[in-house]
Amino acid sequence: METLSYRLLDWVLTRFGRLSWARRDQIAHALYHLVYRVWGYRRELVRRHLRQAFPDKPETWLTTTEKAFYQLFADWMMELCFMHAHDWEAVRAQFEIKNLELFHQAHQRGQSVIVAMGHQFNWEWGGWIVRKDTQAPILCVYLPLSWGVGDKFFLRLRGRYGSEMLPLGKMGARLARMRSTTHTLILMADQSPSDLERAYWVPFLHRVTAWHGGLERSARLGGYRVLFVEIVQTERHRYEAYPTVLTDEPARLPEGQLTRLYVEALEASIRRAPHNWLWTHNRWKHSPPS
Repeated sequence: METLSYRLLDWVLTRFGRLSWARRDQIAHALYHLVYRVWGYRRELVRRHLRQAFPDKPETWLTTTEKAFYQLFADWMMELCFMHAHDWEAVRAQFEIKNLELFHQAHQRGQSVIVAMGHQFNWEWGGWIVRKDTQAPILCVYLPLSWGVGDKFFLRLRGRYGSEMLPLGKMGARLARMRSTTHTLILMADQSPSDLERAYWVPFLHRVTAWHGGLERSARLGGYRVLFVEIVQTERHRYEAYPTVLTDEPARLPEGQLTRLYVEALEASIRRAPHNWLWTHNRWKHSPPS
């Protein structure tokens, strides 16, 4: 049954992916109405998050931002179809990484790089382009999906050009074996942690928030150059990524400082483009310890 479901998903996404952008935009518009207006997918959660993050903004601004997010969310679905049906060169025409020398400099001196990203659209395209525009092996840490068909789809999509996908629970052992090999580690570092005892608690968008400790611990142990990568939408279906160096010497920073630097960079980016972040993620489901 799972094999049949996967083949059906593959067939549908391939057909959508081979349409023109004009036709995909029509489908995205319909998806927007379905997800936002008819289904109301996590609308209450998104509005609660926006009110918390921007308490001084009027309801009209919150509604406009909410609608812009859901339209971008619908566009992202069509962009996944495009990615599934085309090769990296087609995606490369829509997505550009600036300052690639920040990767090359580190790799040339034998230093591995951590790409600390957030769920800014279109992060899936960004993972492909990092793989093709840099020479070092790519390791991508991911949280397995409970839906087996979806998990299989994303694993194949993300790993098509040789990126190695690391389940979160196996990250430490694999990185230990890679210490002598220069590589790039991609972390979607804004996900909610499951291990709260080892989490870092840092203010984020007006609430003290739990952050996964993997960024901090991996950077310290491996001596990585740590880059925050901001993704900016320049026009519909076109993006630019801007890496900036958070540190070249993570072990010299006070405990927790690297996490704080990442959080501050992510929050500043979200404030510049509030609609361009995955507000449907239940990011504040944990309360800080008393």
